[in-house]
Amino acid sequence: MRSAGVAGLLLAGVAACNSSPAPEQHAAPAVVPVRAAPTGVDASSSAGDVEHGADASAVRTDVTASYETARPTGGKSIGHTSVVLKLKLEGGLEAAYKPRSKRGPLRYKGEIAAYRLATALGLVNVPRALPRALPLAALIASVGGKDTAAGELLVNEAIPDGKGDVPGALIPWIPHLDFLALEADPLLSEWKRWLHGEGDIPPEKRALAGQISTLIVFDYVTGNWDRWSGGNIGLDKEHGTVLFIDNDGAFYDVPPPGPLAAQRVRLAALTRFSRTFVEHLRTLDLPALGAAMGDDDGAPLLSRKSLAGVMARKDDALQLIDARVKMRSAAATLSFD
Repeated sequence: MRSAGVAGLLLAGVAACNSSPAPEQHAAPAVVPVRAAPTGVDASSSAGDVEHGADASAVRTDVTASYETARPTGGKSIGHTSVVLKLKLEGGLEAAYKPRSKRGPLRYKGEIAAYRLATALGLVNVPRALPRALPLAALIASVGGKDTAAGELLVNEAIPDGKGDVPGALIPWIPHLDFLALEADPLLSEWKRWLHGEGDIPPEKRALAGQISTLIVFDYVTGNWDRWSGGNIGLDKEHGTVLFIDNDGAFYDVPPPGPLAAQRVRLAALTRFSRTFVEHLRTLDLPALGAAMGDDDGAPLLSRKSLAGVMARKDDALQLIDARVKMRSAAATLSFD
């Protein structure tokens, strides 16, 4: 697991996928905001495939520049198993860019949908991800031309539309990022003690424990099959925020059954949850979910089948949580804010 500093007051973002591709059955996702991210966190980070970057002082931002409109001025490939670019944009902005590619034509939508859903549920943990369609020619030029390795990758893998633009997810770059190795000891044993029984949680660890619990519920609801493959959980130490990075394995029409079953087992073992997060989950109905997910270039971000899957897993998660409440009491079960 690599470690780099933490997100500073100036945010930038990241994201890259360190996962092996699963069957491409992705469905488009959607969501709605509730709470703003803590100061300085535009929430964006990422993991395994990403090369984490530069000193905060190296990131010069122009207040007139916008992630929604700034054009690429430079870039490089940072993906290993997926197509991911680190782009320099006009105005000194930097971002990770996950384009529509042959390695998973719809997977970039998972990043956008996870951010929208998290915002709708009052979470600040998911990096900001916005839909951007960038000209393939501009992307190739930004990485040095079609004769470079990155340019050849784009020529072979990117899927442009009829106008030559490539849809994708643009994720503002956070120059310094730490990671949480929740899959390995000592942290693995620690969080299981906190969340699988009645053991005491050290006061200084309560915020961390609550966010890990919420991460597990969130990933089951979104069907993110790739969270626990290593390096997909970030940390903003300055604000104590666990960052749910790398969400392009979420919101498939039919999630891979093995990883989904493992997610459910992980969720069913939890004994403690966030009261506020559970309350927000209860208010999420299908119309609200569809409205939150919204569109991507005029078309629904997620398919009906994907939305139905989210709702079914949400209902199942709430049933598991309600069963815990009956066994242990609401105060003991919904013990995090």
